[in-house]
Amino acid sequence: MTELATSSPASPRASAGFKPLDPKLSPEVLAWANELRTIWLAADMSVSRFASRHPIDKGTLSRYLNGKRVPRDQWFLNTLLAILAGRGKEVSQEVREHLTRLQLEALQAAHPGEYRVRLASDELEIAAIRRDEAEGYARSLEEQIADRIRQVGELTDMHDRLRAAWDADRAASYAEKERLGHEIGVLRRRLAHARERAIAAEQRCRDLERLLDQLEGPALPASAEILKGIDLTDPIAVTGLLDAMVRAAMREQAVLLAEHVAADAFVRDTADVVSLLEAMLKARTREQAVILAARAAVETPVFYTADVIRLLETMRNAGADEPAATFAGRAAANTPVRSVIEVVRLLEAMLSLGLAEPAVTLATRAATHTPVHSSTVRHTASMVRLLEAMRKAGATPQAETLASRIANDIPVSDVADVIRLLHAMLSLELAEPAVTLASRAATHTQVNDDVASMVRLLEAMRKAGATPQAETLASRIANDIPVSDVADVIRLLHAMLSLELAEPAVTLASRAATHTQVNDDVASVVRLLEAVGSSPEMQQSAVTLASRAATHTPVHSITSMVRLLEAMWQAGARQQAQTLASRIATSVSLRDIGGAFHLLEAMRKTGTTPQAETLASRIATDAELDDVAGAVRLLAEMLRLELYKPAVMLASRAATHAPVRNAASVIRLLEAVGSAPEMQKAAVTLANRAATHTPVHSITSTVRLLEAMWQAGARQQAQTLASRIATDTPVSDVADGGVLIGAMLSIGMRVHADTLTERMNTTPSPPSLR
Repeated sequence: MTELATSSPASPRASAGFKPLDPKLSPEVLAWANELRTIWLAADMSVSRFASRHPIDKGTLSRYLNGKRVPRDQWFLNTLLAILAGRGKEVSQEVREHLTRLQLEALQAAHPGEYRVRLASDELEIAAIRRDEAEGYARSLEEQIADRIRQVGELTDMHDRLRAAWDADRAASYAEKERLGHEIGVLRRRLAHARERAIAAEQRCRDLERLLDQLEGPALPASAEILKGIDLTDPIAVTGLLDAMVRAAMREQAVLLAEHVAADAFVRDTADVVSLLEAMLKARTREQAVILAARAAVETPVFYTADVIRLLETMRNAGADEPAATFAGRAAANTPVRSVIEVVRLLEAMLSLGLAEPAVTLATRAATHTPVHSSTVRHTASMVRLLEAMRKAGATPQAETLASRIANDIPVSDVADVIRLLHAMLSLELAEPAVTLASRAATHTQVNDDVASMVRLLEAMRKAGATPQAETLASRIANDIPVSDVADVIRLLHAMLSLELAEPAVTLASRAATHTQVNDDVASVVRLLEAVGSSPEMQQSAVTLASRAATHTPVHSITSMVRLLEAMWQAGARQQAQTLASRIATSVSLRDIGGAFHLLEAMRKTGTTPQAETLASRIATDAELDDVAGAVRLLAEMLRLELYKPAVMLASRAATHAPVRNAASVIRLLEAVGSAPEMQKAAVTLANRAATHTPVHSITSTVRLLEAMWQAGARQQAQTLASRIATDTPVSDVADGGVLIGAMLSIGMRVHADTLTERMNTTPSPPSLR
C-alpha cells in the first residue's frame, strides 16, 4: 500500500460509491486496483470531471477503477500523480516505482499481449530518449571539436610567430654571446695589464716623491737628472709627471719629457694614449703630441668605440689631422660593429671630424654585419640614427643594404617600431626597403585595439607607395579588430576612406553595422550611421545599422531621436527612418514641448509626414501647455505640415488652458491661432479669456494685445478689453494716453477712446517740481 492509504478518509473498497472488487480477479489485478482506488480518492476527482478534462471516456475510467481493465500506457497513472502533486500530495520516487510495478504485473496477468506491447513501447521510448541524448551529446562534441580545432589553429599561428621570433632572438643571442665572450677575453687581458700597472704605480709614487724633493731643494737639478729613474714608456707615469711639471712651471723639462714620451711611450692602451695626449697639449708640447699621435695611429688598438672616438677627437684637437685620418681608417676597418649604438656614435664622430672616407668604410661594414634583430625601442631608434648617419656620410648604397636587412629581418610585432622605420626609410628615399618592410608588417604585425597606431601604420604604408600592402593590413584590421568602441571604428573608417581603401572599409562597416550595440548609446549609433552613410560603397551597411536601430534603439531622448532620424534619412535608409518615426510617434514622451517641436520639424525634413500626423495628434491632446512660446512654435510647424486637425485641437486646448497673465505670450499665441481660418474659434476663446484676465498695466503690451484681438476677428473681445483699458489702465503720462486713444480710434472704438479722454481730463496732473 502507498502512504496515501493512511490519509484517505475511508477504505477504497467502501468509499466514493466504488463497487466491491470481483474476487475472481487475479491477485496482481486486485493489488493494482486497490492502490489505484486509493490514489483516486486522494486526488478527490469525480469520474465525470476527469473524463471532461482528459482524453478518456467514463466507461473506460470505471473499468480501470473496478479492475475490469488495466491501462496499458503510463499516462493515466502519471496524470493522477500529477494531480496529487498539484494539491500538495506529491508521492516519493519509491511509491511511483511501486505503483508502476503493480500496473505492469496486473497488465501481464490480465492482458499478456498488451503487456508485451507495453514492454516494447517502453523500450522504444527509452531508446528514443537515449538516441536524443546521444545526438545532443554528439552535437556538443562536434562544437567542442570545432572549438578545439579553432584554438589549435590559433595556437599554431601563435607558435609559428613565436618560433620565428625565437629563432631570430636565438641567433641574435648567440651572436651577442660570441661578442661578449670576446670582450671578456679582452677585459681579462686588460685586467692583467691593470694589475701590472698597479704594481708599477707604487714605483711611480716613489719617483714622484723623489722629484718633489728635488723641486723643493735650493737648486733645480738638470733635466736629465730629473728624468733619471722614471719609466718613460709608461703613459700613466709620464702623464702624472707632465702635470706636475706644468704646475711647477718647468717648461724646459716638460719639453724634454714630451720628446722622450713621443718616441718611447707605450701606445697599446687607447685610454692611456688619450690621457697622455691631453697632458702634452696642456704642457704646450703640441709638436711632440703630433709625433705621438702618428705612432698611436698605427699601433693603438681600435677595439673600444668610446676610446676610439676620444682618441680621434684628441688627435684633431692636437692638429694631427693625418694621424687622425690614418687612425680613423683603421677603426673603420677593424672596430667591432656588433653594437648599433656604438657604430652610430663612431660614424657620427667621423662625420663631425670631416673624416668622410673612413665613415663610408665603416658604413660598408655596418651595412652587412651590424645585427638588426632586436626589437627594443632603443635599438629601433639606433637603427634609424644609423641609416641617417649613413646618408649624411654619402653612403647611400650602404644605407640601402642596411635598410633591406632591416626590412627583411627586424621583428614587426611592435607597430610603433615599424612606423618609425617606415618614416625613416621614406625620409631617406629608401623606397624599396620600405615596401619590403610594409609587406611583412601587412601580414605579420599583430592587429590590436590601438587604433591610432593602426591608422598611422596604414598612412605610412600609403606614403611608401605600398598600396597592396596597406590593403592587406586594412583587410586584417577590418576582420579582426573589435567593433565595440564606436569611436575607434569611425576613426578607422575615415582613415580607410581617406586612403582610398574602400573594400576593407566596407568590410569593417558591415561588421560594425551588424554587431555594434544599438540599445544603449544612441549618440554613438548616430555617429556610426553618419560615418557609414558618408560613402556610397557602405550604403548596405548603413541600411543594416539603421534597420537594427529603427527597431531596438530606445526612444526616450527626443534630442537623440531627432539626430538619429535625420542621420537615417541622410544615409539613404528611408524605410528605416519611417519605421523609427512610427515608434517615435507612438511612444516618445511629450513632457518636453520644445522637444516635441524639434521632432515634428525633423519629421517634416525627412518626409515622414504620416508619422508626423500621428505625433501631432498626440501632442494636440497630451502635451503640457505651460510653455506658451513652445505651443506657438508647435502650431506653426503643424500648419507648415498642413496638419490642420491636430493644429485646431492644440489651438483649442491652448486657448482654454494656456496662462494669460503674460500679455506678450498671449499676443504671440493669439497671432498664431488667428493666422488660419480653421482656428478662428480658438482665437475667440483665447481673446475672451485675455480680455478679462490679462493685466493692462503696460501701455505697449496693451496696445499690441488690442490690435491682435482685432486682427484675429475677436471684435467683441477687443471691445471688452478696450472698456477695461478706458477705465483701468494708468494714464498719468499724456503721451501714453495719446497712444492708447490713437489705437482705439484706429480700430473704430471711439466710445472707449472718449471715455479714456474724459478720464484723463478729470484726473489731476502730478504736482510740478518747480
